[in-house]
This record gives sequence, C-alpha cells and structure tokens, in this order.
Amino acid sequence: MGIIVRKVKTTLSFKDEKPEVYKVSQVSYLPVGYDMLVQECSEACGVNPSQTRAVVEALINRMLLMMKMGHAVRLGSFGTFKTQLKVKTVATSDDATVGTIQKKRVQFIPGKGFRDMLSSLEVKVAGDSLNEK
Repeated sequence: MGIIVRKVKTTLSFKDEKPEVYKVSQVSYLPVGYDMLVQECSEACGVNPSQTRAVVEALINRMLLMMKMGHAVRLGSFGTFKTQLKVKTVATSDDATVGTIQKKRVQFIPGKGFRDMLSSLEVKVAGDSLNEK
C-alpha cells in the first residue's frame, strides 16, 4: 500500500524561455466520504453504524465547542487542532482592537501517530515496481 505517483511534463510559463520540465505528481483518488468512514469504523469496532455515527458527531460537536471556547483539542496520537488569529499589527495599544483581526483559522499539528504514518508512507511510481522515498 502507498501513494502512487506518475511523472508529468509541464511548462514553466513564468520563465521567458518557457522550458519544459518534469515533476512527480500524485495520482488522485476520490475522497473517502463520511458515510463510508462511519461504516468502516463500525465494522472495525463491531458496533452498530448508527451508534458509530452518533459518537463521531458528538465528538465533532464537542471539538467545535471546545475550540470555540479557545481550547486546543488533542486527538491522541492523531494530532492537535487549535484556533489561530491572523492579526494586523498596529502602532499603539489603543489601536489594538478586535477590529484588527484579519482572519480566523484552524491549525493542525500532527501527533506522533500521524508523523509516524507519514515517515513510513511508501511512494510508488505508476507502472514501476521501484519504491522511492
């Protein structure tokens, strides 16, 4: 198992001479849908799919609530989700208000299990038996 890549020829249009170069590109697959993931978890745990769905949705709702309150949420070795603000810097203390917040986003910090998965991830070239890292 692993990620399948293929070699792709592309043109560097930002360069004046527009050279053709090659790069490795990941072969795309359809994303795993929520229903399929719930079904897989249900079968893996031997639990009814509706019970699995209820637990997953409760987990997501609690995560959102905790993050809305400003807490980071750690999901074991998977990783941590935390809210972040992109804020405009200003010259004086009086100018530093909530109005200087430019963007709200979520940062994901991979945990050990996630990092281990990435470090052991196999990459295979389509049509080749050669493994590359």
